[in-house]
Amino acid sequence: MFRSIRGTLLFWYTLILVSVVVGFGAALYIKARRSVMGEIHAELEARLQGIAGSLAVRPQGGLELKLPPEYLWYFRKRPWDEGKKPKPPAVEGGEDVAGPPKKPSDDPYYAIWDREGRLVDAFPPDRQVTRPELDDDPHHDPRKPRPRDYDTVHELYAQGPQGTLILVGHDITKANERVQGFLLAVLAAGGGAIAAALAGGWFLARRTLAPVERMTETASRISATNLSERIDLAETESELGRLATVLNGALDRLEAAFRRQARFTADASHELRTPLSVVISHAELALKKERAPEQYRQALETCLRAAGRMKGVVEGLLTLARADGQEQVLRLAPVDLDGVIEEVVTLVAPMAAERRVSIEFSGEAVEILGDRERLRELVTNLVTNAIRYNREGGSVNISARREGNHAVLEVADTGLGIPEADQPHVFERFYRVDKARCCEQGGSGLGLAIARWIAEAHGGSIGLKSREGVGTIFMVRLPCPPAAVS
Repeated sequence: MFRSIRGTLLFWYTLILVSVVVGFGAALYIKARRSVMGEIHAELEARLQGIAGSLAVRPQGGLELKLPPEYLWYFRKRPWDEGKKPKPPAVEGGEDVAGPPKKPSDDPYYAIWDREGRLVDAFPPDRQVTRPELDDDPHHDPRKPRPRDYDTVHELYAQGPQGTLILVGHDITKANERVQGFLLAVLAAGGGAIAAALAGGWFLARRTLAPVERMTETASRISATNLSERIDLAETESELGRLATVLNGALDRLEAAFRRQARFTADASHELRTPLSVVISHAELALKKERAPEQYRQALETCLRAAGRMKGVVEGLLTLARADGQEQVLRLAPVDLDGVIEEVVTLVAPMAAERRVSIEFSGEAVEILGDRERLRELVTNLVTNAIRYNREGGSVNISARREGNHAVLEVADTGLGIPEADQPHVFERFYRVDKARCCEQGGSGLGLAIARWIAEAHGGSIGLKSREGVGTIFMVRLPCPPAAVS
């Protein structure tokens, strides 16, 4: 099941954004509520201490409460006077001369109980207040205010003089409404911010992923018969631009590989078709009528040579196919490179004599770690090429030496040389510098490709230097084992 990258990005973006907004709104709400309730708490605590300080014992017994004018105004103020600075009412003996007005339910209130738990004073007098119970905790100071909360009321109580119990409270309905209004405002602002951010996130996601869509469309048009499509780098930026560059490079390599494969298939078919045609034509000619034994012998020899050429092509193809599939396993052991060269010189001496090409070998004893059979094949391919494409009466010079931690093998000929334009391609399979001449010489076009594979499989490299009309030098560098490094 395919998932949309745009949808996934938008989902996580929304989830993170909502989490941040909700967390921030919750923090603001908690801070605002604590601030409002803290103000009410501090105000009630100050009033409780003021009431406790205003209690006095009458000479004839009992308690007398003489509230300062500001306390009377606080407890008996009208809510519609809030925000003004009304003059406190005149008092006489701690009582409001004008009489207490009727108080709405959200006004502050107080209540005082004596030692026996009797209510001795309260305001407003008609408010029903339950006397709190003091615990017997010896570690708690009973004169220190303690809170008591209900859904819409916040109260403080503490022990006053003469064993009295004083309670002050305040209705917090309006405070809760203000805090809830603030919460709604925060939610509305947060919702608007989330909606705007989502719209912007959708736009950015589309803009960011637009190059990916274009890359997808380009890739969908690419096939084995249409490898020329490339991603337009002018419409991609940043990391996507680098990705497009990498993909274009991969497509270039893929197109080149397809072209090499097509050329390889065509060349292999041609190489096999020519000797096969020779075999068929000579066999048909020999069978058309009775011939002399010598004629049959000549026909068979021709077929044998053609079959040998086909065998060489097939074996070369099989070697390279196994190398491509990494099925070729090298049997590594210490090998004297100079001994391998001497074996090859002895092997190709008749071929050189037939073409009147002299072979000279000079060098020092060099030991490497390698597969002797494969190294012999490498040297044979280079030397036979040097003989096959040399001029009549020319020479082939072979040398081996050690340079640092590498053994260097050089095979130089005095042939016609390789044009500069062809030099980068000579190690490709079936590549021909002069196809007509190569066919006459009997080469399959796979020798140098196999030589390169053998050198690279040993951890080495192969290269060449060539000048037209002068000759060619092939150079092979192979690593020496540590014990052989001087």
